[in-house]
Amino acid sequence: MLIETDVLLAAMNPVDRANASARKVLNHEGLVLSPFSLLEVNLLTRLEVSSIRILNDLPEYHSEAHRLESEFRLTFFDSLHAAVSKVQREIIASYDRAYDRLEKEGIKRLDPADI
Repeated sequence: MLIETDVLLAAMNPVDRANASARKVLNHEGLVLSPFSLLEVNLLTRLEVSSIRILNDLPEYHSEAHRLESEFRLTFFDSLHAAVSKVQREIIASYDRAYDRLEKEGIKRLDPADI
């Protein structure tokens, strides 16, 4: 499952309303982190999560992100995360409902509160 930056931010912030569910998500096996999360926020130095594998950047992510950003009016980072989710065929765990519009693209969002 691809973990979006908002899940990491919620897990880091003890007063975030989503803190408990985000921390629960991070305990799951087989999680992956988009390489663009590190550009968006430098979190891994402050968060102890050893079970997350960081994916390498691939050219396909950028071409797909450009298409998704244009077609669905996503933010720059949301389009990159969506592209990684699509190319890697990973469900994206995110509180951001913008990904819900991408289901026909093969991108499925899972709300961390539901995990």
